[in-house]
Amino acid sequence: MDQKLYDQVEPKAEFLIQALPYIRDFSDKIVVIEYGCRKYLSPIDEQTLMKDIALLKTVGMRPVVVHDTPMGADKFRENKRIAKLIELCGVKAIGICGMDLDTLHMALDNDFIPVIVPNDIDNEYELIDPKDASLEVAVGLKADKLVYLSSHRGIWKDVERTKVYPRLTVDEVHQLLDEGKVTEGVISRVERGFRAVEQGVNRVHLVDGRIPHALILEFFSKAGVGTIIIKEKDILYMHELELDE
Repeated sequence: MDQKLYDQVEPKAEFLIQALPYIRDFSDKIVVIEYGCRKYLSPIDEQTLMKDIALLKTVGMRPVVVHDTPMGADKFRENKRIAKLIELCGVKAIGICGMDLDTLHMALDNDFIPVIVPNDIDNEYELIDPKDASLEVAVGLKADKLVYLSSHRGIWKDVERTKVYPRLTVDEVHQLLDEGKVTEGVISRVERGFRAVEQGVNRVHLVDGRIPHALILEFFSKAGVGTIIIKEKDILYMHELELDE
């Protein structure tokens, strides 16, 4: 094989091999993604994120996207725009207004990625926080993961903000909150994360959506790029046990 071609292919092959245990563990799992970093992304960055969401679907996961709407934009046009961006990546996506669980299950069962704007025609002008909507959808669908994509990396380990905790239990996060070690911008998502895991969602991920390929790195690498909140340490996947070795 040509050395240049080998050098290009080898790291990609190695990453795929390392990702196999994660792909196995996450197969057929519902993952609800709150797309809360839209205003921080360029069009190219946004398209990269949509490709990553499409990849999750391609490897067997069942992503659901809940988005906010930029100030002054039409909610329903924005919904159609995001669904179209995902469809351009080679998978089926459908814009959905409101959070009716029967509609969401129908979309998932028919191999679509649901793209949700929390409002429907009956409450078009009501202010619905996508963080709350994502929580409601994740609990209702019995999702394995709830991902908060924002401009915040997670829960920092150090005051210099060079590293985040890769995984914490609810009790450990409560302790950090009591010690004032959780930054203000993350607290609102952490509080919703508590409610999610208490109501049956296995994992809540706090991830900086501005990081290129953040979802892929978070799900399919050993340390990830954000912070996972879980209820207890005895509900880990096999690949997650390696973090404790």
